[in-house]
Amino acid sequence: MTAEDWLRLRLAESPKPLRESLEGPIAKLKPDVDLPDALMDAACELLERARDRLESRESAFDLLAADGLLTLACEAAAFSDPEMLAERCRAMGPGGELGRVADRWMGRS
Repeated sequence: MTAEDWLRLRLAESPKPLRESLEGPIAKLKPDVDLPDALMDAACELLERARDRLESRESAFDLLAADGLLTLACEAAAFSDPEMLAERCRAMGPGGELGRVADRWMGRS
């Protein structure tokens, strides 16, 4: 099963509004990249966009889509390499990319 097929199956199960907000970032993914990393990067981009417009209600959609992308990143990691799932999840945490996004939100970088 290709990454594109896998994503299509996962999105088919999502509620329509969430699916529509995920389709844009997912459409930008390059086919030859590591899917879990690419999904996490896309989620971080949405988190940055949400930070830049917190006064707007639209930021809530960015936050929900980012959450969906992070969930998909964890699922993809478990699907592609279950033994590496814990390591990938740690990379998302305080010392990883999500930690760096959180630091920027808090003005620490």
